Amino acid sequence: RSFPEGDNRTARVCFALWCCPTVFSSYLCPSPHYTDGLGQCLKFIKPSERGADLDQNIQQPWQGRATLVLALSAVSVGLGNILRLPYAIGEQGGGAFLLIYVAATLVIALPVLIAELTVGSLGRNSPMGSIQWVASLGHRDTRWRWLGFVQAMLALTVASLLLLAMTPTAESALYVSDGSWAAASATEIIEGLSAIDTADHLRVMAVLVAATSLAVLPGPQVILTLVGWVLLPTMLFMVYTVLNFAISEGDLQAANEWLFSFQLDQLTRQGVLAAGLAAVTTLAAGFGIGIIFGSRSPSGLPLVRSMMAVALIDMTIMLSIGIAIVAILAAVDTKMTQGVALVAVAIPHAFVNLPFGEVYGSLLLVGLLLATGAAMIALFEPAVAIFSRDFDVPRLVAVIMVATVVWLMAALWLTQPSVAALVDGYLIPLFAPALIAVVAIFVGWLVPRPILRGEQFKERPWLFGLWIATLRWLTPTACTMLLLDQARLLPF
Repeated sequence: RSFPEGDNRTARVCFALWCCPTVFSSYLCPSPHYTDGLGQCLKFIKPSERGADLDQNIQQPWQGRATLVLALSAVSVGLGNILRLPYAIGEQGGGAFLLIYVAATLVIALPVLIAELTVGSLGRNSPMGSIQWVASLGHRDTRWRWLGFVQAMLALTVASLLLLAMTPTAESALYVSDGSWAAASATEIIEGLSAIDTADHLRVMAVLVAATSLAVLPGPQVILTLVGWVLLPTMLFMVYTVLNFAISEGDLQAANEWLFSFQLDQLTRQGVLAAGLAAVTTLAAGFGIGIIFGSRSPSGLPLVRSMMAVALIDMTIMLSIGIAIVAILAAVDTKMTQGVALVAVAIPHAFVNLPFGEVYGSLLLVGLLLATGAAMIALFEPAVAIFSRDFDVPRLVAVIMVATVVWLMAALWLTQPSVAALVDGYLIPLFAPALIAVVAIFVGWLVPRPILRGEQFKERPWLFGLWIATLRWLTPTACTMLLLDQARLLPF
């Protein structure tokens, strides 16, 4: 319709004719990036059903950051080298090693975890989908999405190694809880574990993988709630109970000297490397977990401060467990060790030789199982999300595929210990720092800074600038030095 010249009603009518259909169409057909395609456009969506039909990435079961912080804290504890760090701290100078570990965590793991959370919050998809979306926002090659696939495969490899460690932990917990090892010597415990057939180990692995799969199946929202509000509080209660027992029955002075005495002369180059590698795998950085969790977090969180809280919680829990373990072992004159020997022999032997030790030993071993289980659940999800979202595999089938791959790899490590030692001692220490460096370069240098700042608009400017500077310069440099040292290429 036309109106006399100079009458602005023509502009208002044209604007209304454009605006109303556009708004209505947007209401009925949200952006394909958030809806997994244009299928929503083919049907009318009632207002009451619109939220249910939207992609699950948009649904946010919590309004604050507590769930994200708690869930990542639980995963970080499971990945935080509980079985290695207490031993390494005491062997490499106590507080000196701990100081290097904290510095490496702040320079390597923390900035990359924040970067992954930012990518996930921007992309709201699987690791591949989120990286592709962020790359397209920055006008970069979308083949960067395959970085998410490599992260997911590394996560499955680490999950298989965790499963290998969980198996003797679960078996030891059963023997300690039913009193079979009451007042047993270390030799008797070793003989009891040696008597277990390989087939029995594989069956225990299958049970653990099945339990992990059931927890993963409902999706990331349930994973976050389960890990953050169920597993972590239960684990904290068990750690608190065992720590009280260690205070009353253990040797706290020995624990203090082992973990906190600053002996710089005992810190070797190998110890510095061990601290750096331990920091690489803590806080769940480099495995795509941050992208998954970020895709479900509320927008605009102060991620830097939130992840500093995660690092603090992780360090506190790790040291609390370390104090309890060292104090109890020292009380019965059991030599401190690491890895499977710690959870399968040293801890059971120490606890079963103390009054009511079977109860508290069982609590500690179950707490370690819960921490490792939380990490396993999180490590499954990147691959499951990629298969279900990027390759259109039904989620149930994707979970079964991932569980089968992890079980088969763990079975290979069990039957071929030399291969497991190669993967754990050489391949993971090479691939983990390399992936972290690549993520740091992608987010720090290739993603435009305004995009990152727009996602972290609630963060203080100086803190955001410090994070960007660390991510761009310090993180790749530190990872490169770790890689060169692993390859024996450093000139010093």
